[in-house]
Amino acid sequence: MPCACGRGHIVDQFQQLVNPLRPIPRQITTLTGITDAMVADLDPIDEVLPRFIAWLATPAAGPTVEPIVGHNVSFDLRFLDYNTRHIAGCGFACADYDTMQISRALFPAQRHHRLADLIVRFGIADNEEHRALSDAIQTQQCFEWMRHYVTEHHESEAIRWKQSPAKNSTEILHQQLVVKR
Repeated sequence: MPCACGRGHIVDQFQQLVNPLRPIPRQITTLTGITDAMVADLDPIDEVLPRFIAWLATPAAGPTVEPIVGHNVSFDLRFLDYNTRHIAGCGFACADYDTMQISRALFPAQRHHRLADLIVRFGIADNEEHRALSDAIQTQQCFEWMRHYVTEHHESEAIRWKQSPAKNSTEILHQQLVVKR
């Protein structure tokens, strides 16, 4: 989730690997290419997360953060919530847009809604890199593609955004796209 977007354009980026303070599992290294040597001298999550949250916050938003666009974003939000509770003693709260859920609402006949499927289906890229920055950029591009699709193919009264609490949390709101068929 390291991109800030304004009106569909990336206006800022935050990218930082962290030292997990334990060996990286082999399957993660295979998937991402990130090795123990790459993170050995980096800051741990308890030093990086406050910088990330400060980056997310805008002066106008006060203590809240801008909505986060992510693919299967509940995974990322659980990670952020767990770590902010551990580090700061309070949970992480924000609104979010989940491109996987939006894709499921718009294209229920499609069998797969993974990021890798969407970027190929929408002509964004040929493959997913499984690195935070490229995944965030591709997710933002998928979000913009679907937002444009909704504008072009659905009458405004046929769609609406609904806020609902995230599973197991009263603080995190999900923005769900509801499509009347």
